[in-house]
Amino acid sequence: MTTALSFATVDVFTDTRFTGNPLAIVSVPKGASLTQETKQKIAREFNFSETVFLHEDDGTGKGRKVDIFTVNEELPFAGHPTIGTLYFIGSQSKAEGQTVQSIKLLCKAGIINAKYDHSTHIAHAEIPHDVRIHSTRASMEAVLNSQPGLQDNLYVHTELPGYPIVSPVKGMQFVLVRLKDAKTSLPRVQLSHIPVHRMEYGAGLVAPYFYVMYDDETKPDWTQIESRMIEPDIGEDPATGSAACALTCYLALQHKVPGKTFRYEITQGVDMGRESNIRAEVTIDVTGTMVEKVVLSGTAILVTHGWLDM
Repeated sequence: MTTALSFATVDVFTDTRFTGNPLAIVSVPKGASLTQETKQKIAREFNFSETVFLHEDDGTGKGRKVDIFTVNEELPFAGHPTIGTLYFIGSQSKAEGQTVQSIKLLCKAGIINAKYDHSTHIAHAEIPHDVRIHSTRASMEAVLNSQPGLQDNLYVHTELPGYPIVSPVKGMQFVLVRLKDAKTSLPRVQLSHIPVHRMEYGAGLVAPYFYVMYDDETKPDWTQIESRMIEPDIGEDPATGSAACALTCYLALQHKVPGKTFRYEITQGVDMGRESNIRAEVTIDVTGTMVEKVVLSGTAILVTHGWLDM
């Protein structure tokens, strides 16, 4: 019987404590048995947007198994738990003379091949993806019903009405709502329990991701994005790597350029005082119509560590 489990909390997509997105990481040793119900209770106890259960390496070479839980359910994949877990593993296991460490994780969505740079403390994760741009779009009326303060701030798509709904993997759907201006539009986004759309594909998470795009002359190779994510059942998320993957895959696919890699820097969490910095690189396949590779990058910092008495 498991009597105690070690845990750590880290702030993700930041190198400054008490900013970014908090994450709890519970280490599960070999032989420990945790039911789904127990994992869910532990996630609710931490009450973070996500809690990771990191299993000890089983020696099969398939990768360290990770189970990702919100306070309500298990997720097939999530971005900030991935980057936070990679940072935790990398910061605990540097070998003599090692600068870049290869790490493999196994989540419900598939294998995550990653690297952790010990000199910069940045984790780079090749994300398992099954990108789907849904034929159904969220209507402007539904968005305004959830966010009435955005009446004059929504970017109007002229070719297709409404706003795209994109899944980075099955079981996660994000309504991508482009706004006109970061300074005046993003602060008008409010907490709302009214969903902007309901989905059938894979059920699971459905949440709006509000964003503004702009250029930075000092970083010509990187498209700049500021964003906010409101999850109807939980509230605002300081950093949402899976939503960032959905958005950047959608934007890259609009170019229809075979074989090109598009680079994005996303700033999130500013309006809630937890600034987070996310990088995503999306490579389009040779046909120009599908995503070949998605690399999510960021850093993290240790905040607490201790033991859970079971």
